Amino acid sequence: MSQDSNVRFSFSELEKHLGSRSFYTMMFNLIVLSLFFIQAVRAYVPGVYVAMFHVVFGHNIVENLFILLTMGFFAIPALTNTICKRVGIRRVLISAIYIIAISRLLIAFHLPNIWQTILSGVIVAVYGMFLSTFITLWVNNVSGETKIDNKVKFLAFSLLMAFLLDYLIRTIGFSQDISLLPPGLTADIWYITQYLWLIVQIPLTFGCIYFTRLYFPRFDSSTDLEDYDEIKRNSTVYSLIFIGMGAFWFLLFNIFLYPNIIAHYTATNYYINNIISIVALLAAILIIIRIDTASFVNLTTSIIQNVIILVWLVMFLFLGSLLMYVAVIMIAFTVIIFYLNFFVLLSHMATISFKWEKVKTISNAFAIGMVFYIIFTVFHIFATDWAYVVSAFKGFGPIIVLLAAIVLSFSTFISIRIHSIRRRA
Repeated sequence: MSQDSNVRFSFSELEKHLGSRSFYTMMFNLIVLSLFFIQAVRAYVPGVYVAMFHVVFGHNIVENLFILLTMGFFAIPALTNTICKRVGIRRVLISAIYIIAISRLLIAFHLPNIWQTILSGVIVAVYGMFLSTFITLWVNNVSGETKIDNKVKFLAFSLLMAFLLDYLIRTIGFSQDISLLPPGLTADIWYITQYLWLIVQIPLTFGCIYFTRLYFPRFDSSTDLEDYDEIKRNSTVYSLIFIGMGAFWFLLFNIFLYPNIIAHYTATNYYINNIISIVALLAAILIIIRIDTASFVNLTTSIIQNVIILVWLVMFLFLGSLLMYVAVIMIAFTVIIFYLNFFVLLSHMATISFKWEKVKTISNAFAIGMVFYIIFTVFHIFATDWAYVVSAFKGFGPIIVLLAAIVLSFSTFISIRIHSIRRRA
């Protein structure tokens, strides 16, 4: 990656290399499948939370215990390497696209809650298989002259565009979060409007399947093995640093992806927070695609940025109601740095150059990240919603959020450090 770190990002280079149809098919699938993943995570965790509550307090224990057992789905991405060796990496990639698209369509029909939760868990797990196989085939594809840095930035751009779409969808009211109701919309009407999503979901699902069958690029699976021996010896280290991914998911899906939660901490207006959150995400996207990657893998710069935002995060968590919109602005810059940290971790994960072990590292990193996301989320639930049940956790919600931010920052530092060592080698 280092040799390409000063190359300006270019959509036209990617389009020229892949061809227009394959390029736009790939962009469509990355954005749409990532959107499905985001929606699935937002639906799955509340489903597990409700099931846990009912199991603890003895309501319909068998059904809800079955929902809790679906957390075993997160082990599925760790099996990607083995499955690829048996059936082929491209076949796993294409199958993952179909499974995610069809599962999301079924959820849109508003099946009973248990099946919505199960299908959401399937999407989250299979997305890990999709991401690891796609990155292995595409980023390490040696044909053509496309720079690796361009590929990684395009990948990050697509993922963050999915977050942006999720924001916009929830803004106009097609959300499964009742707390985000548009003005004057009653709960009954809200529930009916959810079926309008089918008008969008059906073409999205069939678009994923149709364009994948016809135009999804057939990558050359040959891989540069230059760093194979060195990275194989350190594969465990490369997987463990991505607990930062889990911290990133936790921070977004529990706090910063929801303007109403920011409004709760700061006693400010939800709609203004929503606009500021969207602007912060747009700023992160522009920074990533317009600024040289070398700026993101500078350890000194990263340390300064993360120390500043950790101080701001403390002020947001403990003084937010006093600082109000000052805290909102500070947290907007904090979230931008979180997205940049995510880009650093994603870049490092995507540019490790080896063959089957690459699938294993990425899929394991995804699985480890989701496990740590669940762990952080459970602790946060006990420290907030369930504080009356386990009084020892009461008041520790902000501490857990701060700890997750520290883990994300520390994982970013380790990632940059390892990248620097590899560049000097």
